[in-house]
Amino acid sequence: MSLRVSTSLAQQVRTEAEKAFPEECCGFLIGRVPKDFHKHGRAVVVEEIKALPNGWEADARTHRYQIDPKIFAKTEAELSPRGLAIVGLYHSHPSVPAWPSPFDLMMAWPCFSYWIVCVRAGKAQESRSWMRSEDGQNFVEEEFVEE
Repeated sequence: MSLRVSTSLAQQVRTEAEKAFPEECCGFLIGRVPKDFHKHGRAVVVEEIKALPNGWEADARTHRYQIDPKIFAKTEAELSPRGLAIVGLYHSHPSVPAWPSPFDLMMAWPCFSYWIVCVRAGKAQESRSWMRSEDGQNFVEEEFVEE
């Protein structure tokens, strides 16, 4: 199980995370849906990212992110003719590790990759990627490959 991201896209996400600090940034991971997308063990390749506004009220943006569902629908409609889809989400964790929170788990969708970038003192640190377990009770870490 892996999430593969080019160095240039990874740098774009890290830069966005640093600019958003001390708030969380968020966005879509876009790529082709592999046939085994629903299975643990699959590999997802990110071809594009789409930065999005954090929809939470200002005081909650330091520890939560929210994406407008209308943006999901509009983006999927735009990507479909190109053979692409949303394959996951990225967001930052200001001043805390790149581990999913209980809120992240509560909001997680099956099959998606959840890439988290830790930002400490305004500088992007570790990146980790996760997939919700089949029973929805926890996350399973997937290999994060920057190439």
